[in-house]
Amino acid sequence: MSFRFRLQRVLDLRARTERDAATALVAAQDGAALARAEQARLEASRAELAERMTLGMAGGAAAPGGSASVGELRNMHVLLEHLDRHVGAAAAQTAQADHMVQARETALRAAYRERRTLDRLRERHQEQWQADAAAADRTLMDEIALTRFGRPAAAPPSPTD
Repeated sequence: MSFRFRLQRVLDLRARTERDAATALVAAQDGAALARAEQARLEASRAELAERMTLGMAGGAAAPGGSASVGELRNMHVLLEHLDRHVGAAAAQTAQADHMVQARETALRAAYRERRTLDRLRERHQEQWQADAAAADRTLMDEIALTRFGRPAAAPPSPTD
């Protein structure tokens, strides 16, 4: 007879839920990393354009003639505003992705706790089953010993009988 945990199906379901939560966390972390990378890329583009615009106003090498025209500066300003909106949207996506990572971490911790609770219950039941099985074995061995050695052996028949 082997040990059988009555709640094994529930334990298996909790383990599967924990694995799914871990997979979802990894996906959320990947998504957050991509969102942060996109935000950093947009911020770098914006900083580069702002620097070019500053150089153009200061008579730098932004334009072939040495300084940017008013039209070019206006176009750069429009592009800068456009990039500002994209950077803002990317920052919002990054914040949302980070929030999703936190939610997935919370879900994983909860799934771990639920599975671990059932694991401990299973361990206690298995220990009790092993103790009961050992006690039953000892009782059986005691009974065998008593029947074999505890009762006086029947006297052999005498030759006169």
